[in-house]
Amino acid sequence: MKIGMLTSSYPRNPGDGAGSFVGSLARALVARGHEVHVIAPYDPAIAKMDQGGVQVHRFRYAPADALCLVGHARSLAADVRLKRLVVLLLPSFVASALATTLRLHRQRHFDLLHGHWAVPGGTIAGLAAQLTGLPLVISLHGSDVYVVERQPLYAAVARASFRRAAWVAACSEDLRARAVARGLAPARSLVIPYGVDLARYSTGDRERLRQRLGISAEAIVVGALGRLVYKKGFQHLIAAMPHVLAARPNAYCVIGGDGDLREALRAQIHRSGLQERVLLAGSISWQETPDFYAMCDVVAVPSVVDAYGNVDGLPNVLLEAMAAGRPVVASRVAGIPDVMEDGVQGLLVPPGDEAALAQALIRMLGDAPLRARLGAAARQLMTAAYSWQEIARRYEALYQQALDAQKRSHG
Repeated sequence: MKIGMLTSSYPRNPGDGAGSFVGSLARALVARGHEVHVIAPYDPAIAKMDQGGVQVHRFRYAPADALCLVGHARSLAADVRLKRLVVLLLPSFVASALATTLRLHRQRHFDLLHGHWAVPGGTIAGLAAQLTGLPLVISLHGSDVYVVERQPLYAAVARASFRRAAWVAACSEDLRARAVARGLAPARSLVIPYGVDLARYSTGDRERLRQRLGISAEAIVVGALGRLVYKKGFQHLIAAMPHVLAARPNAYCVIGGDGDLREALRAQIHRSGLQERVLLAGSISWQETPDFYAMCDVVAVPSVVDAYGNVDGLPNVLLEAMAAGRPVVASRVAGIPDVMEDGVQGLLVPPGDEAALAQALIRMLGDAPLRARLGAAARQLMTAAYSWQEIARRYEALYQQALDAQKRSHG
């Protein structure tokens, strides 16, 4: 099967985590014998890397590198509102992506189009599907539905793409339900979660990052990883740490990642007098993530619905930490409880409840057998149901259904 895959984010270099789940799916489909062409925007951070057999086609849409702001986690300011320049760049982005897709189809003769994010990827793929007659599948990831919920114009174009699509797959049930409320037909929607690279997270160096950060081998570490934006809930984790440290004085909290809230979080840490024990580790490359999880005794995923209504679809950090066999304390929000059962693979707490988060961390840090049991169960679940090979198989079945439906409609 020849698949044209449109996305606004795709790994730009070996250490890049932006759109890593799209890259993992594309490579897994190639491993299953399909020909995958990814149409993604140019970005100045692009460097040579192993694409795992995926054919990646980058299109230019801006006259200068400094204006490459669409996708790659750059479009939203602190993940709450579209940057003004992004709105102005979108017409050029859409036109360039569409032209590239149509040109590649003429050359390669795609069997199917797959658009990532309702806007812009799903919208562009929907336009291309209308012009070519190709079947269409759309994947929803989180920020796209948030934008659709708040922008009538984007909602209208998303609904048009939904009507064109044979199937729309959301990474969580919460996300699917929100899209249905905005016009997605329930009968053509389903949930397919992200996968995880099990081999990648089966090993990691426990000491490498500890040594870099000045943390002793005997200390216990709570780790959190992600972009520094409101919906990740790191402000609540920082607020919980004084209570954790009062009960577990040998604990550290390491928050890996970068983003618009870096200085605000740094100021919160200093106001609380936590600068010796709560460390902002800066950007963690995708290559370093196995070592990051290996460093941790517990991984916190304190996601929230932020004040603007945005929330993660399904945090990749959750799946990666579970694949690494790390015990997780996470918020009961969005797609997290779809994957992790409280007391079985980790501990769930109400989102934004700093006291409950502190108590769960204190319990986990003080009970090594509990950590071992939950971590082992988490790894077992990821192995059984969340490998990228399994997720690719599910998408492959969806593609085939879309192709079969098109054949039936054409007699």
